Amino acid sequence: MFSKILCGVDGSEPSMRAARTAAELAQKFGGNLIYLMVTKEFRLTDEAKQYVELEQLSGEPQYVLEEYAENSLREAARMAKDLGVANVRKEVKTGNPARTIVQEADLIKADCIVIGGRGLGDIGSILLGSVSHKVTSLAKCTVVTVR
Repeated sequence: MFSKILCGVDGSEPSMRAARTAAELAQKFGGNLIYLMVTKEFRLTDEAKQYVELEQLSGEPQYVLEEYAENSLREAARMAKDLGVANVRKEVKTGNPARTIVQEADLIKADCIVIGGRGLGDIGSILLGSVSHKVTSLAKCTVVTVR
């Protein structure tokens, strides 16, 4: 039924519940599981750059985001392996979360997208609708929203 499952992960509790549900589906149907985290490009304002220089802070903000993404994906993949899922892949992309998830699902020809009902969205999600709502509206395949 589901041979390719794409799961959007952002490290939040709802997304990790979605990661578990996606792993359970992949294990049950013998499907391939792809965990995807979409980050936004991080740009410092001129004022923030001055602050970082004055305070002699180290580490690029984008590096911190990438490290967080890798840790979250590693945890999701470990959970899937513990549940007996044989084929697990992890990916990090930069862009608009909803659009990027749907584009990736189209690209890999996913049968199913699994996503948490609420994640680490920003104020824009309150004004424009949540990522899960947008994915459900835009996706061509089945979307499972985990609460």
